Amino acid sequence: MATIQLRCECGKLQGKAEVPTPSSGNRVVCYCKDCQAFAEQLSPERILTAHRGTAIFQLSPASVQWTNGSEQIRCLRLSPEGLFRWYAGCCKTPIANTLKPGFPFVGLIEKVISAQDRTEERLGPVRAHAYPQHANPPLPEDILRNNRVWPMMIRVLLKILGWKLTGKGRPNPFFDRHSQPMSQPEIVSTKKLKHDETL
Repeated sequence: MATIQLRCECGKLQGKAEVPTPSSGNRVVCYCKDCQAFAEQLSPERILTAHRGTAIFQLSPASVQWTNGSEQIRCLRLSPEGLFRWYAGCCKTPIANTLKPGFPFVGLIEKVISAQDRTEERLGPVRAHAYPQHANPPLPEDILRNNRVWPMMIRVLLKILGWKLTGKGRPNPFFDRHSQPMSQPEIVSTKKLKHDETL
């Protein structure tokens, strides 16, 4: 089984993900305000692209396994009902975004994927740029012209359905068998974020 290596910047957290072929997952760049706000809580200059995007590789929860340092995993939410956003407490490396425990979906933030595996050969091409209206500076015209968000969304939904039907939602690397998060989420409201940015 082909795998990609996962590692936080300081190396205390390590793991792997099964990716038999690039088509096993889905590669996107997201420019939404929430992804940008999450990056601001950690270290935006290390996370965001030149246009304030977050590179993400989406795959099934059962594909991901931690081999060392899982006690370093921390969780942040931008609202009580928002995404679970995971990072390494040791060095603030972003890890992933997930929905509620029973939803078979993990969006690995590419920063946690080893550099040698962060390639088109291993992860496939970027299939879409989500929320491009929030890119700053604006994305080049050729990217906008060729952006295929709806086909990407249909692809993701079909993959989630397949992962659900084949039982790949469990085990979930971020929740225990009782569906409790590995780390108690810290709620950081967007109002607080906006206030902090003005300080």
